[in-house]
Amino acid sequence: GSWGRPESCPPGQRLVAFRLRVEEPRGLWDDTAANAMAAICSGGSLLEGRGGPQGSWGNWSLPCPPGAGVCGLRTRLEPPQRGGDDTGLNDVDLYCCS
Repeated sequence: GSWGRPESCPPGQRLVAFRLRVEEPRGLWDDTAANAMAAICSGGSLLEGRGGPQGSWGNWSLPCPPGAGVCGLRTRLEPPQRGGDDTGLNDVDLYCCS
């Protein structure tokens, strides 16, 4: 794939919540899994990646507590299927800290 353009919170703000656009499993068809991510900054600005159009937006994560912001992440990836349908990124956890 190719990288989209960078999205950033305004100066002095942090990411505080996010959601993913995910395509549900399609059986024998080509699955794409996570296709885009959106995030909210501490001042309320919305950032939205320009991912693929497949899938639907999930729920927003719980927001970071007041005064905290995202400082780490963990991703869930599907291992190579060796001839099967590879999806790549399947989920993301973001971690808050002060």
